[in-house]
Amino acid sequence: MTRSLTQKRIDAVLAKRDAGIPPEWRPSRGAPSLLDAKERAIIALSATALRDELAAGRLTAVAVTTAYCKATNCLIELYADDALAAARRLDAEFARTARPVGALHGVPVSLADDVCVRGHDAAAGFLSLVDKPAAEDAHAVAIMRDAGAIFFCRASSPGYFGTTTNPANAALTSGSGEGALLGMRASPLGVGTDVGGGVRAPAAATGVYAFKPTSGRLPSVGASVIHPAGWHGMPRTPGVLARAAPDLELYMALMCGSTPWRRDPALSVQPWVPAQRRKFRVGILRDDGVVAPVEAVERALEIAANRLRRTCDVRPFEPFHSARAWDLVRRLYWPDGGARVMDALADSGEEVRPLTRWIIEQSGHAGRSMGAEELFALCAARDEFRARLAAHWEAAGVDVVLMPVGPTPAPKHGTAKYWNYTSYWNLVDYPAGVFPTGLVCDKEDTHDPYCFPRNSVEKEIWDSYDPEAQAGAPLCLQVVGQRGYDEDTLAALQEIAAAVQA
Repeated sequence: MTRSLTQKRIDAVLAKRDAGIPPEWRPSRGAPSLLDAKERAIIALSATALRDELAAGRLTAVAVTTAYCKATNCLIELYADDALAAARRLDAEFARTARPVGALHGVPVSLADDVCVRGHDAAAGFLSLVDKPAAEDAHAVAIMRDAGAIFFCRASSPGYFGTTTNPANAALTSGSGEGALLGMRASPLGVGTDVGGGVRAPAAATGVYAFKPTSGRLPSVGASVIHPAGWHGMPRTPGVLARAAPDLELYMALMCGSTPWRRDPALSVQPWVPAQRRKFRVGILRDDGVVAPVEAVERALEIAANRLRRTCDVRPFEPFHSARAWDLVRRLYWPDGGARVMDALADSGEEVRPLTRWIIEQSGHAGRSMGAEELFALCAARDEFRARLAAHWEAAGVDVVLMPVGPTPAPKHGTAKYWNYTSYWNLVDYPAGVFPTGLVCDKEDTHDPYCFPRNSVEKEIWDSYDPEAQAGAPLCLQVVGQRGYDEDTLAALQEIAAAVQA
């Protein structure tokens, strides 16, 4: 496909999206806001608070849906008509019964571009997958729909859509369209996928919350996947973004409480059992041993650790072979050498984005599929690494680890080239969540000129850091727990976030 034909197809997709926005909701130059005072109050509420207001009848589903449809930007598709029709049905049902239909009655939910909704595309950022609407809802979407959720938009992802900027600073990445939506209060709850930080990195970039559970807890049937089917070398884990910590648990409790394993035998038969609050043993990981965090992140972690000492048992946690972890991750990502991704781009004539080319080349076997023996050996090495980390964790005597989400605040566009603070936990399949500290990057968070990089990767990341350009970027931290201890990890995250933000 020629470049001109590709651009025409991109223009057609974006024109279709724009046509779905009612004229009265389109911004006009000089307009201070499309939202009135009541609508601004609505979008300030968390998903849990919205649920409570809707269940009490103080808000209607139509009013909430309208507010969010008008507030939304950075998206591939707006389901305004479908969303408002669903809201009217919910309001009519509530008027008839005086009861909410489920745990998400009337709560708007945004979806990443790889989550299937019947009748709509789930292109995962690939133009070649456009105009191939899903025949049915993803499993998670069906559960949420039954619980009264209203799907009102699909968030953007890189690829034909182009760059999505950070609501706090257009020079910085938002990590994803979902990150931007939550960060600008254009969605109360977002659903996506995390295979290396896909929900955690956007949350950190835009100052919101996210949670990636252990694989096998959340349903993933119905996701649009470009990678080889049946490959589980790196767990592809569904996750959630929210603007308040309780909303993460609201989502997890709904999903695990709907017995999803009856439809998906790959899932654990494990209902959600809220953890008992206790004094958590929190390990502090300050540096992964490959790329040390820059001054802004270091400052946030130090402040957090000091505040935690009032309520938690705080102790150091030493890094465990991070370079080896990345060596495994970069190869496990691409068993086919990136062939399917490159073929999908070639089919539509799209350019290969620089970061896409970079991560495929990181595999060391770009364009070459690994053989069976090579794959077996790689998975065996992964399993050995997991066992050794488990022993290291036990020896440290911690319940959870508090650490950076990445070595810098929200990176400048095109510079996010070190994912190991997040992808490490995908490799070992440990649950991990992100929370905002309430702190931001300051232009005074300058690099110590007498501190020299230990390797070329650290030098590249440090060189990309610019505290003046990144000033105002939110500073978030990550809480990691042991495999299978999702309830404890999320309880610890809520307790730690409350202590740090106090």
